Amino acid sequence: MIVIRRAARVAIFRRDALFEVSLDNRATADAALLVSGVAVAGYLWNVLAGRGFSLWFLLSTAINWITVWIILAGLTFLIGKLVCPSETPMSSIMRLQGFCYLPLLLTTLSSVSLFAMGGLIWFLAVLVFATAEALETAYFRAGLAVGGSLIGMWVISQVFWGGRLF
Repeated sequence: MIVIRRAARVAIFRRDALFEVSLDNRATADAALLVSGVAVAGYLWNVLAGRGFSLWFLLSTAINWITVWIILAGLTFLIGKLVCPSETPMSSIMRLQGFCYLPLLLTTLSSVSLFAMGGLIWFLAVLVFATAEALETAYFRAGLAVGGSLIGMWVISQVFWGGRLF
């Protein structure tokens, strides 16, 4: 319950919550549980909506979300090093970005596209906010780091998961 409370405080743009998460080394495991929990909640919501249940697909969904979270944090770390001089370790960026995934519940639990789009925009705004705090930089530079990491994630997904680039 503490993890959800922390994530809710991060989702409403509380700096003190981000500071609290950044100091707690155990919060990385909590962030992983939060990320996989959002994925599992979305999957179980689809099961309740009438789609079939598969334990294998449930596990692969959770693992996929955690993999995307780690890759996105790593790309943000690398691009953040290019955009602004910061000595923030990747684990800190990963931890803080993991607590930003709570607004994605709107995208996974909503059948109304307006709520889903709102959840996605909220997630991206909180992601930029947390990245700016982690890298100790302006929101514009954090937005560049997050935007660059999303583009990098798209390229990686196209290359490794069977898509076409052009």
